[in-house]
Amino acid sequence: MTETQQEGKGDMFKKIGGRENFNKALYGLTEGIGGLALDAFTDLKIFGKENIPLHDKAILTTISDNIYRDILAITQLTGRQIHFMLDPKLIRHKVAGPVLKTLGMFRSTESKDDQEPIDMVFKYLNEKNDLVAMSPPSSLDEETQVKTMASIIKFAVFGDAPLIPLKVYTEKTKIFNMLDVDGIRINVGSPVAVEKKLTRDKYRDKRYELAEGMLKIIESLRK
Repeated sequence: MTETQQEGKGDMFKKIGGRENFNKALYGLTEGIGGLALDAFTDLKIFGKENIPLHDKAILTTISDNIYRDILAITQLTGRQIHFMLDPKLIRHKVAGPVLKTLGMFRSTESKDDQEPIDMVFKYLNEKNDLVAMSPPSSLDEETQVKTMASIIKFAVFGDAPLIPLKVYTEKTKIFNMLDVDGIRINVGSPVAVEKKLTRDKYRDKRYELAEGMLKIIESLRK
């Protein structure tokens, strides 16, 4: 990109209030179009929408069967922007990656020393009071799911945010009273407050017990 092109791009963002406002506008447009498509072709139904905070921060968590479907569906829970922590492979995808990043999504950690995603979580939670979504894939084995949920619990403690369990699933339904489709359903559970002491080493077992409990809650949300 030439210097003139970079200046022109910078001027464009200035006119609309900066890159962040542009990203929010694009997110809102994507959310709106996605909502229309889901309503029309999947008979989207949401239960427990009132459990999503109108202004406060929170971590939304589920076990995802289909990450792209679930992202699109979860964005319909609120008019607020939701920042998804995603598998690094998705963020690095040549086509999808740049779009996902523009929509405010970011990669998960790749090692114990990988600090960048952790900083992003705390930026959204502690600085912006935003919503963050963490949706490990259902393809993980049970032990890995528990470990992953235990890590999410740590994020909740350090971000001083409640965990909100939810389940995205499908059930057979009809659209236009004639076409059989897999209707998308989202059931949002009650917020779960996490005790600060659960991050301490001596309470590791308790943290893992809560992680197992969160996985059971998520699965129980399938109506």
